[in-house]
Amino acid sequence: MRNAAVGALIYEFLFDVYRLIEAERGHNLWLPDEDGVLREAFCHNSTSCWEWSTSVLEEAGVTKTLQSPPPALRFIKPDPNMRSAYSYPLMTLEECHVADFSAFETFDNYCYAMFTFWQLVGQMSGRDDAINLAVLSPRFLEAVATKDDIFVFEGVYRVRIREDRFEQKVMMRWREMDLRVFRRKEHA
Repeated sequence: MRNAAVGALIYEFLFDVYRLIEAERGHNLWLPDEDGVLREAFCHNSTSCWEWSTSVLEEAGVTKTLQSPPPALRFIKPDPNMRSAYSYPLMTLEECHVADFSAFETFDNYCYAMFTFWQLVGQMSGRDDAINLAVLSPRFLEAVATKDDIFVFEGVYRVRIREDRFEQKVMMRWREMDLRVFRRKEHA
């Protein structure tokens, strides 16, 4: 069994956050952090793939959640039980690339991150099985796809997820998990 490093998947998630911040520049909110410093916010819009990937990034210390802005309509009361959809990066891509994520390198975290990556790929790719390489980092092929037996190369620039292998490796463990969370190793 060959698995991509959890750290390489974390990098892909952060790359996507920066890509989306850049794509939405001009429409992004600037929200104060815990110290009152205005930060350009990434909003996952409660879309599953980005909600999950930002949860991985936050747990790994790569992003931090920002308080939601006040509702536009005064009579709407914010739900105190609902987590904010806004966050900001704590690391640059270069810092993330060299960061030590070994405290998160477990098979359960790998399954959580790969399931999240699978959702992200499904959201960003077309109708066929091919992964849209244009929206992934330049590191993806070397750091993720060549390291993991879930991916198959079809030609020089065509990669897809082998659904049978994904089901056998990731989803089998996913269904066995009592608690599906991304977390630091115990005793790490």
